[in-house]
Amino acid sequence: MKFLQKVLYIIKNLKLCYTKFKYRKFLCTSNKSRDLKNFVGKDYTVRLSSTFDERKKRTEQKIENLVKKAENNPYRLIKYIEKHGTSVYKIKNADKILATINESEGFITPKKGLKALYLNTIINKKFSLIFKECFILRDIELEPYSTIQQFYTWFAFKSGFAGYEYETQEKFHKIINSKNEKENIDNLTISDIIAVKEAIKRDIDAIDFVIRIAKNKDGAKAVFEKMLARKESVKL
Repeated sequence: MKFLQKVLYIIKNLKLCYTKFKYRKFLCTSNKSRDLKNFVGKDYTVRLSSTFDERKKRTEQKIENLVKKAENNPYRLIKYIEKHGTSVYKIKNADKILATINESEGFITPKKGLKALYLNTIINKKFSLIFKECFILRDIELEPYSTIQQFYTWFAFKSGFAGYEYETQEKFHKIINSKNEKENIDNLTISDIIAVKEAIKRDIDAIDFVIRIAKNKDGAKAVFEKMLARKESVKL
């Protein structure tokens, strides 16, 4: 029962099915996607992808070792984050405050302009148009798998992975939270599409990592895989 509850948390609360559906929709929608190979160059893309895959594999092994060392304890992971210079804020109604600017609680990438001003006014009680990366959470009990997902995102950002640049994140959130995705996608340049695809890949990487950790820790792999096979039919 405990295992099934955790699986349901991952599928529902992290919104795996819905998230991947929206991402897949973006990756297949733009008419400009067919031009990407010509823009980047097929051979160069393959070499670049291979190099990054090796780097990602090494980084994910480091993250997995840290998660194991913390025994999947979300509070230990948060302490590790704070120890390495990233602020963690726990505030009432954090989810609602962040939803106003199309953000979700957890790891927040650096902000500029009005978003930075908004967050600085609430979090730091100061006037500034620059807001550093941090964690913003509700002051409630931390859920292990959600924290692991955010820990992965933070570590990937700190490792300099593509997709977390300010302009890329702004375009990414605008598209994902838009009611008119096609119009927003059609207005992107080819270089914009490449950048946003990297942001999408990073989110999917974090989700896949959490699934792997859950499977390895809780066992019952056959049950888990059977539930994931039916994920397309899950109502969120």
